[in-house]
Amino acid sequence: MAAAVELEGVNVTFGDFVAVRDANLTIEPGEFFSFLGPSGCGKTTLLRTISGFIEPTRGTVRIGGADMKGIGPNKRPTALIFQNLALFPMMTVAENIGYGLRVRGVPRHERDEKVKNLLIQIALPEHGHKLVSELSGGQKQRVAIARALAVEPSVLLLDEPLSALDLKLRQHMRAELRAIQKRVGITFIYITHDQGEALTMSDRIAVMNAGVIEQVGGGRSVYAEPRTPFVASFVGENN
Repeated sequence: MAAAVELEGVNVTFGDFVAVRDANLTIEPGEFFSFLGPSGCGKTTLLRTISGFIEPTRGTVRIGGADMKGIGPNKRPTALIFQNLALFPMMTVAENIGYGLRVRGVPRHERDEKVKNLLIQIALPEHGHKLVSELSGGQKQRVAIARALAVEPSVLLLDEPLSALDLKLRQHMRAELRAIQKRVGITFIYITHDQGEALTMSDRIAVMNAGVIEQVGGGRSVYAEPRTPFVASFVGENN
C-alpha cells in the first residue's frame, strides 16, 4: 500500500556544513515525486534521511503518518535502489529478486511464486535462471526494481538509477519506470540532476539548490512559471 511522506522542518548538518535547510514537504501516496538539482544540492542527503541512513539534525520525517525518529532503514516501509544497483553477481536473477524475502524467512514456495510474478511484471519471465552478468544494463535496472518491490515497500526510493546508462537506453527506461510505478501504485521518490528525466516522469518536482527546496510543482508549472532565478536557469536549460 502506498504511503505519504512528510518532511517537517528537516535540517541536516555535518559539522558546520548545512546539507539540507528547513525542508517542508508532503509527498502524496502513490505519487511519482522527483528531487531535481545539481550535484551537491542536498537531494541525495534528503533521500537518505527519508530512508533512515541519516538522522535529521532537526525536524521530523513521517511515513504513512508515523514519526520515523529512531527507526532504522531495515524497519521503515521503504526500499532504496542505489545508483550502482548493488545486485549480487554470483546469484541468478531469481535469487537476487527473492533475496529480501529469504532474509525475512518467507517460505520457499511463497518466495518462488512472488519472484515468478515479479519477473512477469518487469517483462523478464524467461530470465530467472540467468546470472546478472548475462543481462543488459536496462534488464539489470528492472531486476533491481523487482528486488526492491519484492519486500512490498510503501515507498520506493531511487537514487539516480539511470545515470550509468547511455542516452537511448535512459530514455527507454524512463518510460519503463513510469509504467512500473503505475502498475504497482506505490509512492516513488526519485533523485536526478537530469531535467528531462524529472519533467517526463514526475507528477511533481522539488527543485533544490544549496540545501534548499526552491520550488515544488508539476513539470509544466516549474518549467513555465519558475519562482526563483535558479529554477529558471536550471530547469530552463532544456528550452
